[in-house]
Amino acid sequence: MFKKFWLFGPIMGVISASIAALIFTVWDWLENPGGIFRDANGTNWNFVYDTAVSWFVPTFITVAIIASAGHILFSVVLLAIRRRLSAKDDRFNT
Repeated sequence: MFKKFWLFGPIMGVISASIAALIFTVWDWLENPGGIFRDANGTNWNFVYDTAVSWFVPTFITVAIIASAGHILFSVVLLAIRRRLSAKDDRFNT
């Protein structure tokens, strides 16, 4: 987690966005508002693709930014705590 900290945000973004896109695209396909996803001729795959992309892209961007910022903040706080504990150990050992 600390050696390649820059991967955490994008990985969380891909996972979260994939799950959200899958859930909401399947939900819309099943609900089929106005018959735009499927009709007597079959499934309108272009519309399904557009819906999946419209859920994936903004979710990925948002989650990647928030996860990256949170991970950096968590790492900084953890580093500060470790330094403080290390300084206390050094003070008591001398």
